[in-house]
Amino acid sequence: MSFSKISLEGRLTVIAGPRPPSDEGFRSDRLQVLHWRVDEPFRDDGTHLHRASDEVYVVLEGSIDLEIEGSRITVAAGEAVTVGAGVSHALVAVHHPARGMTIRGPAIDDKVITDDDSPGGGSGVERPWRDGR
Repeated sequence: MSFSKISLEGRLTVIAGPRPPSDEGFRSDRLQVLHWRVDEPFRDDGTHLHRASDEVYVVLEGSIDLEIEGSRITVAAGEAVTVGAGVSHALVAVHHPARGMTIRGPAIDDKVITDDDSPGGGSGVERPWRDGR
């Protein structure tokens, strides 16, 4: 299909990507577009990078804090931040309620965890991440 129309009502909507979870999502290996709505505290489990894809965070409501190569920045509603391939970054806080979009291209499985804050995680160890985000 060359076009797709999709509702943005859910907590996480895959607008476009290699494996959208519904028939409404646009199937693309070149582009991943996520719409997110956060009404409770949320953060990444650790720092990661994408080996070959660039990423853009667009905040539509609320704000988020990102750590990019050790620097913490706040991205407010009406702002966007770009993260190039190979740059370590993490979503460290969401000032909710918040809503925004994450855009990444190409839409390949190239995420590598570099500093895992989850239980049992290690520091400075690169490990492939297998969930497709």
